[in-house]
Amino acid sequence: MSVLITLLVVGLVIVYLRSNRKARVKWLQNLSLPGHWVSQRDGTHLSLAGGFDAGEFTRQGDTLSDRGHWRYQGDTLTLHGAQQHAFTVQMFQPGVISLTGEDGTAELFHKQSDNVVPLAKR
Repeated sequence: MSVLITLLVVGLVIVYLRSNRKARVKWLQNLSLPGHWVSQRDGTHLSLAGGFDAGEFTRQGDTLSDRGHWRYQGDTLTLHGAQQHAFTVQMFQPGVISLTGEDGTAELFHKQSDNVVPLAKR
């Protein structure tokens, strides 16, 4: 009887972990961080390349230029460049996110899209 209960508990844990992972993957796909983002406040450009939760970044503005690695974990986007910056990410709608810095200032970013559609290889 105890073996049956143990197997049932293990099965429930596996189902929970799978559903949790699927929900995270769906969230990352909806957030769609990789791409070119432009700040609504000052026009700073933030380009994120790589996977849905990590990769390379380039950040350029009037007074700053930085590049390095980025990582999204939990609700925090961390940029590891010349200096390390951490931002809390909030998504308002697809293509619009808010990055709140460690000092509490928030900045809206809009994702820039182009009209280029990649064609499948033959």
